[in-house]
Amino acid sequence: MGNIVVKVPSSVDEKLAELIAKTITARLKSLEKANELLKNSELTEEDAIELGRKAKAGRGEYLERRYSSRG
Repeated sequence: MGNIVVKVPSSVDEKLAELIAKTITARLKSLEKANELLKNSELTEEDAIELGRKAKAGRGEYLERRYSSRG
């Protein structure tokens, strides 16, 4: 794995800079795990987009039903 260098201005508190580094590291580990889980997936990008659209539409319909009666 390569290196990532994030330069934080000296005006930023050291604890905040450490938090930034830990957050980036945690996110990268999370993405690495997701890639490992999905490496054998046969789902195409187009399939994923379509599933996302269906989920979004379903959520919109749910929210409309739930809140449309409240005027």
